[in-house]
Amino acid sequence: MRKCFFLIGFLIFACMLSCSTSETKKTYVTVVFDVEDYISPESEHVDDIPMWLAETMTEVGVTGTFFVIGEKARSLEERGRRDVIEAMAAHDIGSHTNLGSIHPTVTEILEYADWDQGVQAMLENESVGFEELERIFGVPVSTLARHGGSYGPQLVYALGQMGKGYVYSPVKLPGKNAVWFCNTLNFHGEYGAFDDVYYKDELFNPVFDSLKKNFQADIEGVDMISFFACHPTKVRAEQFWDFNFYEGANPDRDSLRAPRLRPAESMVTARQNFKRLMQFLKEQENIEVVTISELMERFSYQPDYISSRDLIRIAGEINSTSRVVYDDVYSPSEVFATLAQSLLEYKENGKIPGKLQRQAPLGPMTMPPETPGVSVVSSEQVLELAALAMDSIRNRGYLPSILMAGEGSIGTGSLLQVFSATYLDLTGKKEGGSYEVVPFDCYPKENEETIISNVESCKHWIVHRTDLDMSHLAEMTRMQLWTLKPAHEKQ
Repeated sequence: MRKCFFLIGFLIFACMLSCSTSETKKTYVTVVFDVEDYISPESEHVDDIPMWLAETMTEVGVTGTFFVIGEKARSLEERGRRDVIEAMAAHDIGSHTNLGSIHPTVTEILEYADWDQGVQAMLENESVGFEELERIFGVPVSTLARHGGSYGPQLVYALGQMGKGYVYSPVKLPGKNAVWFCNTLNFHGEYGAFDDVYYKDELFNPVFDSLKKNFQADIEGVDMISFFACHPTKVRAEQFWDFNFYEGANPDRDSLRAPRLRPAESMVTARQNFKRLMQFLKEQENIEVVTISELMERFSYQPDYISSRDLIRIAGEINSTSRVVYDDVYSPSEVFATLAQSLLEYKENGKIPGKLQRQAPLGPMTMPPETPGVSVVSSEQVLELAALAMDSIRNRGYLPSILMAGEGSIGTGSLLQVFSATYLDLTGKKEGGSYEVVPFDCYPKENEETIISNVESCKHWIVHRTDLDMSHLAEMTRMQLWTLKPAHEKQ
């Protein structure tokens, strides 16, 4: 009898274990809106649309994030629309930049700016937007969503310095829409297109039917998506409000023209169709609808330390593949810094530490050379190079683009390779007499083509000047790929 009970208990436990391990991890879905239009006259009640969008979501029982341009928030306040403000504030509020399409845009400010200049400009400009949004809505604002083609790595870094995240980022990794880049949480993965169809059933139904058919396949294996519900103004308007600013135009406030609007009575159908869409999301079992602020909290985990065990594994992969590798937990810049610090401690104390505090320097500020100016370095030279690298990281906060070994120069990638080879020897109780210095990628190449294509496409945002030059920002992005890694939840 006792054996029988034991067998039954074991089978129950095994079944429970099997169920728990086979459970598919849910995809996080954030329902997002870009709230922008401060041009349409009050009499047309365009301001009502974000209010009833928020109220409908509350009715259905799902939450969303409203990304609001600072100028729009100030407009709502000036118009006395506390009802609209409070309806959105019952959900989640994010910034959609302080000034939106007013020139110079974020990208135009950063077009030729160096790193420090750009970061300072973004801190000054966008902190105002965050402060205003928090004052007007009375809730914390944890993220900024890219408005049109408004991008620059200095903006991304500045947001991290303010403790904020960046949404609609051009930066991602395969299957990973939540990533760390420039020491800032970035969220990619925009999904959906409903702006111009809510108001008429014969337009909405085919789009909705296609969504229902493809949704499960589209989200399979993806950590999160931003489900783009709409620009509230485009539910009613036939054109974007910021056509006033197309191709660099910057009219004064009195010259702004309102967009053409669809009949007011069509908003009854629009609201009904939006409710159908939210009910569909509510019914999906393999997703979890959360706000961007919730994702910021869930994905904010980072380990405090890097162990020698992890470094040996990563250095071994660098050594065997002869490339800058992406680890699932640590960015290439973190690996570089920890290798350099480990070698420095060996130089000073004669032993490799078992673990080190994770450091997160930025990538280099000038493009490193791929081809080294020296072919061989001694083990003593490697330790000295590690000391020089740590001096740069501690004093400047970013990786060196080049260091000198005697009369020859060595770029960041080649330094990573020789640090890896030396570290492996020292942890294996082998002191190498000399190390070959080989040509090496000057920045990590994982998903580079997609990322840079996304960055360069910012040029084609119709608000931008037609002669906007994205080459400087593209190159700065390439160098900061040293900081890229997946974001994970704390387990």
